Amino acid sequence: MNTNRIKYLIIPFLVVAFMQTLTYWGNQWYAEANNIIGMDYSFFFLEFNRIVPFLPWTVYIYVLAFPFWIGAFFYIGYRSKRNMYTILTLILITFTIAGLSYLFFQTDVQAWRETSGLFGSTDLNFTERFVMFIYGSAGARNANPSMHCIMSWLAVLGARMDKKMPRIARIIIWGLGVGICISTQTMKQHYIIDLITGVGLVEAFYWLVKGSKLVVKVENFFTKINQKLNIDWNQSLE
Repeated sequence: MNTNRIKYLIIPFLVVAFMQTLTYWGNQWYAEANNIIGMDYSFFFLEFNRIVPFLPWTVYIYVLAFPFWIGAFFYIGYRSKRNMYTILTLILITFTIAGLSYLFFQTDVQAWRETSGLFGSTDLNFTERFVMFIYGSAGARNANPSMHCIMSWLAVLGARMDKKMPRIARIIIWGLGVGICISTQTMKQHYIIDLITGVGLVEAFYWLVKGSKLVVKVENFFTKINQKLNIDWNQSLE
């Protein structure tokens, strides 16, 4: 194992973690501190929302998102420096847009959650209690666009860009990425519009920045930092 393939990812990953914390949890704190109640976007594709079933067991797929995102980021970056910096560029863009959306156009999915039938019930099983724990931890705000869908689709995009990725790894990334996006619906944590805007943001900006100088500039910026810290990976030595 080439440890430099891992070391060069540390600074970019810390930036991603900081942005995720600021974008999601920062906006949660701000909304709660200012008692901001967001818009309910259930009217988008209302009929579809009405037929989505509540499947509490999908909470386990939903929470797999966190180790999945980290693992996918490092795996994609371990295999290709350029692919990782493309993903990083997209993270910088989509997280910024999501953060501004949460700040100025806050959303709320509490009414959607309550259709699960769990609220007020006193005989919940373990899985249903776990769903309620996630509801309490994640909050009903910051719904549109879905951060779960943004990050999961970025992982799928990484698998799409890497034409030499082993088939089993590609299947796992696609399976978990799509599964997590679906779980946002069956968990009653997001409306379908949140999934569409999350995936749409990733796809739209991928085609905009693909092969652009912006990716090169992001790569050069972090490469200079890594070189100063002596943790860069020269991909020509792969």
